[in-house]
Amino acid sequence: MKILKKLWIYLRRQADLEPERRKLWLPVCFGVGIGLYYLLPQEPSKWLTLLMIEGLILAAIILRYHPRVLKVLLVLGLVVGGFGWVQVRSIYLASQMGDVPAHKLYLQGSILKVDHSLKGMLRLTMDNLSGFEGEKIKGRFRITLRQKKGDYHAGQCVEMVATLLPRAKAQLPQGYQFDRKNFYNGLSGSGYAESRAFEVECKKAISHRDKLKIDIDGWRQKIVNRINSVLPPDEASIVAAILAGQQGGISQELIKYYRDSGLSHFLSISGLHMSMIAGLMFFFIRLLIAIYPPLALRYNSKKVAAIFAVIISVVYLLISGAAIPAQRAFIMTFIVLLGVLFNRRAISMYTIAWAAFIVLLITPEALTSASFQMSFAAVVGLIAFYEKNATHLEKWFKKDKSSLVITFVKSMFIYLLGIIIADLVASLAALPFEIYHFNQISLYSLVANLAAGPIIGFIIMPFTLLSLILMPLGLDYYSLQVVGFGVGLVNGITAWVSNIPGALLEVLSMPLWGLVLMVLGGLWLCLWERNWRWLGLIAIVIGASSMIGLSKPDVLINEDGKVIAIRDNENNLVVLPSRGKAFTKQLWLEKTASPALPQNRIKLLKKIYQGKATAPKWLDLSCDKESCLYKQRVKIIKNKEIRIDNQKLDLTNSGGLAVYLERKTRIISVRDYIGNRLWNK
Repeated sequence: MKILKKLWIYLRRQADLEPERRKLWLPVCFGVGIGLYYLLPQEPSKWLTLLMIEGLILAAIILRYHPRVLKVLLVLGLVVGGFGWVQVRSIYLASQMGDVPAHKLYLQGSILKVDHSLKGMLRLTMDNLSGFEGEKIKGRFRITLRQKKGDYHAGQCVEMVATLLPRAKAQLPQGYQFDRKNFYNGLSGSGYAESRAFEVECKKAISHRDKLKIDIDGWRQKIVNRINSVLPPDEASIVAAILAGQQGGISQELIKYYRDSGLSHFLSISGLHMSMIAGLMFFFIRLLIAIYPPLALRYNSKKVAAIFAVIISVVYLLISGAAIPAQRAFIMTFIVLLGVLFNRRAISMYTIAWAAFIVLLITPEALTSASFQMSFAAVVGLIAFYEKNATHLEKWFKKDKSSLVITFVKSMFIYLLGIIIADLVASLAALPFEIYHFNQISLYSLVANLAAGPIIGFIIMPFTLLSLILMPLGLDYYSLQVVGFGVGLVNGITAWVSNIPGALLEVLSMPLWGLVLMVLGGLWLCLWERNWRWLGLIAIVIGASSMIGLSKPDVLINEDGKVIAIRDNENNLVVLPSRGKAFTKQLWLEKTASPALPQNRIKLLKKIYQGKATAPKWLDLSCDKESCLYKQRVKIIKNKEIRIDNQKLDLTNSGGLAVYLERKTRIISVRDYIGNRLWNK
């Protein structure tokens, strides 16, 4: 107890020496409350949450003359506030959802959004749905059509025959919760069309809010159509992603190249794009004002340029779809430009703290998304590095009055050094999330970013801005061609880097507690300035050590028992032959860092499963026509049941199972992982 007391006194004294930096932890406390809500296995009582809020208010009133106690209550209030806010949003969204009809039916409704699936098929997000007799179908659904092209647009009303499906759920323990994401996107489910979609007259007036969304989506779709009409498919799909936020048209091969090379962040509109667009507009407006001396003498060119930069940032945010990284990037860019307008320093940790708080206030569910976590981690790491080292770099750059040539060389050196350092710092900061969410590490991302950085900075983004300005005038053809040329070069770089042997290291996800420790340790390291910040390394090391001893499940079984995977003697998951569920199979392999079997092994596995061949050394499996036996402990009776140590597995309401054949058999269900929450009921 004495050691803990001394530690507490030490921490309190150190925090008192950095009173301003303590404010940076307020958004963290709000985020902790949101995180606690998602950690619960059962939906919490709204009355209990209300009781906690009232209790804190009452305590604050009673203890209002005790400043130290009030500070503690403020921290608790932010935690409870984050918890209560995300709970209120979840309850509201749940009230907008309806039951999903379990049969094929006639549908009529209005289109809210048009995009494409990963296979390039048209998808319509539809609202105001009704059936054949006019009965209302509550909720919004994203319906995939049987075609890749069509003259559909937001605001249009259509009818079709379709099959509606509930929200897709997690496919394995610790797997991605698709239902939670779609729940917060306002979707009751998905579906697929059984017929063509035919235009009809709208029966119900659209709300002003939805009309605004429809208008913006219409502009976005016109931009995408224009890009597709000017550029070849591979270049057009990437330009549509960086200009309009639509990634559905990108081929699977290109996505793999960008992911494996470490350039996938370029496909998501984030700080890179927003800062370049705003910065370029700021530069061009100042240049135009400087060219005309009477304007330069009469007006403050910096402030005028900042206003135009804000305007183009708003336009870019709207047409990009306002995804979470774009929101964060816009808020930070907006605060920086406000700093210019009011002659204040804007690039600081307080900027990112405000940005985080605003994003969590608007969309508290963003906390669980990889895009929020990785983008904020990268920016926090970069700002922390900037705060410590920018002064030294600036002194070195202005150390003496050098010649123009030496100044140019220094500038180029700092530019290249900036790319290397920024990529290294951002990659290290985002690495835990890359491992947790995507089970991979891009080993040559530095090479890819160093090669692609100048092309993105000097060709793609300047001409993207020019295309955005010229598009309403119909003069964007040649600027889009230049953007397409730059994108083609970057596509080639990603293909080259991703094909370097060993470019991608596949790993198992760390447990959640390990990720949380690394996040808290990283925040401690970045948010404080004094030497005690290095204590954060302890939490980071302990969190990283959570990956030691991780093991893959011996058996994976989907919710209906029709898809089964077993672990071979080379420590990789092997999916047994079965029809359909290709998405589930691929997800299992990715999440367990297991490579797909080569064709010769696939053919052999089929023969083994049919009882026509004996398993080789790499697979402990024996089969006949009726059943298979794995490791002498798991009996798979084909299309009927599964037994472990002669005990029948019950898959009822499990969502799927992961089995670990240890000394004491351990079975974890998907339901254990996802709990019983509003989004998976």
